[in-house]
Amino acid sequence: MDIDDILREFEESSTNELQASTSNICQELITVVTNERMAPELLPYKASLMNSILTHISNQQQYLLDSHEYGEMNSANGVISSDFKLQLMIVETDVERLSYIVRLYLRTRLSKINKFTIFYINKSNREDDGGGDLLSAEEKEYIHQYYSLLTSLYNNCFLKKLPQILTFLDDSSGGQNMVVAPDLDQFVFVKCTSEASILLHLEDDELELVKNGVYVI
Repeated sequence: MDIDDILREFEESSTNELQASTSNICQELITVVTNERMAPELLPYKASLMNSILTHISNQQQYLLDSHEYGEMNSANGVISSDFKLQLMIVETDVERLSYIVRLYLRTRLSKINKFTIFYINKSNREDDGGGDLLSAEEKEYIHQYYSLLTSLYNNCFLKKLPQILTFLDDSSGGQNMVVAPDLDQFVFVKCTSEASILLHLEDDELELVKNGVYVI
């Protein structure tokens, strides 16, 4: 295999990855992140999509390492074209963009977990019995560790000075629930992406959602 064949193999592999994989995966990820940020409650974790995204990022990072190593070996010989370097820059930009969106997705979910910790611990425990998939394995580990630290902090600061009956963070006696839950009655933005219109049944009315229409509901 000569130099031209090696360069052509690099170019074809990067082009195929960018056109076939990145576009579809990235668009699906953006939709998932948008839905998560717009929803007041925690949405089910997209395990299959996240596995695909992380695998794709890992493959692209390995491709960059191999390509840079190949470029360093052959740059002195003048066989590395400007197009090849440009392709590497495009792949690097794509990896950085996907990594940012992944971090945004996880941070959005963590902010809800931190805000409604006890609520989602209870919900996760109920769904574990029925095979639910609201939280990922890492999120389940995080939420229990976070709750343990939070409980320890509250106990050391002030709960230990109160009567034991007043120290329960999930107490619902006396008509006052201590568990903070997401407000599912707040308004949300909805964008319809379906080709066919969707008829949404509200409490006292009906609303027809058409493609590319944006609604506050």
